[in-house]
Order: sequence, then structure tokens, then C-alpha cells
Amino acid sequence: MVRECNITHHGIELPSRARRATVCILNYYSATVRVTITVPPVMITNATVPATVRVPSETPGGQKAIQALKSVYAYWVPEDRIITTNLWSAELSKLATNAFLAQRISSVNAMSALCKATGADVAEVSHVVGKDTRIRPKFLNASVGFGGSCFQKDILNLVYICECNGLLEVANYWKQVIKINDYQKTRFVKNYNQNSNNQNEKHDELSLAFK
Repeated sequence: MVRECNITHHGIELPSRARRATVCILNYYSATVRVTITVPPVMITNATVPATVRVPSETPGGQKAIQALKSVYAYWVPEDRIITTNLWSAELSKLATNAFLAQRISSVNAMSALCKATGADVAEVSHVVGKDTRIRPKFLNASVGFGGSCFQKDILNLVYICECNGLLEVANYWKQVIKINDYQKTRFVKNYNQNSNNQNEKHDELSLAFK
């Protein structure tokens, strides 16, 4: 007889499909216990803190898994801000969020190159664009580009999933976000070197580390 389902909580950083593989392995070696995987995406700048679960219709106790996870989040997250989705939606929502944010950064940095070539002020252009309520101003500041591990890692994961599903045009689209980011870093160094020809000049450098 199959007992109550056992809940296994997975971090979102795991590669795609890892959770499904975990379910298969645990269920294979535990014939009397059915396993449900839950996934908590980490949205660093998102106002919504979602609880996401995969609940196959054939899994006994699936709804109990949802309620168990929601009851944990309910201690500090309002109920209307707890979102439940299937496993693939949970994985892709995290990747998509970071990809969209990185896309905005690459977009404004691409505009910064055009602004310099035409004599426009990228800060003014960003301000005007950000006033559009459909766009808003967040992540529209021209910069050296995005760094750290999250954005590029998640975009490359998204590219991999697209390629595995035969969506080559979509994969190439997201690759361009990274290409623009690399271009912006190269452009920054080039501009820096062009403006640092005087060997007697002193330059201060500030580095920031995340985590």
C-alpha cells in the first residue's frame, strides 16, 4: 500500500530536468512512498515571493504537498502572494525573470552606444523611455553591463532548453543579450584606454562583489 507522499524541497539553482530525475529515482527505490517535488524560485528583485510546486494528477497526496508548502510560506508571505505552478513553469519563470532583466540592461547599453554615436544623452533617453508606464524605469541605467553568475547562467540555461526543443531562432535571440553584454564590456575598456593615454594620470578603481 502506498503511504502519504513525501515532500522533497529542491533549490531552483539545479539544472533543468534534475527534479524530474530526482522524483523517478526516489519513487523507484521507495515503492511504498510517493514523492512530490517542490521548488522555491529566488526572485532577488521581485516583489512577489512565489511558492511553486509540481503536483502530477496521478500523485497521491499532491494537494497535501501544496498546503504543506503554503503553510510554511504563510508565516511571512501573504497568501495572495503565494503562487503555485507546475514544475516546468517554476523552472522557466525564474530563468525568464532573469533573462528579461538582463535583456533590459543589454537594451539600454545598446542604446548608449547609439547615443554616443549620434550625440544623444543616454540618461535623458532612458528617463523618457522609463516614463512610459508599459516600460517603467527600473533596470534602464546604462552601465558596464551585468556581471555575477545569475543572469548569464540563467540565459545560457534558457538557450540550452530552447536548442534541445529545436527552437534555434529563440535560442539565438537570447544569445544576443549576452553578446551585447560582452560588447558593452569591451566598449567600456576601449573607451577607458582611449581616455587614459596620459601616463601621469592617476585612476581610482572600485570593485564590488556580490555574496
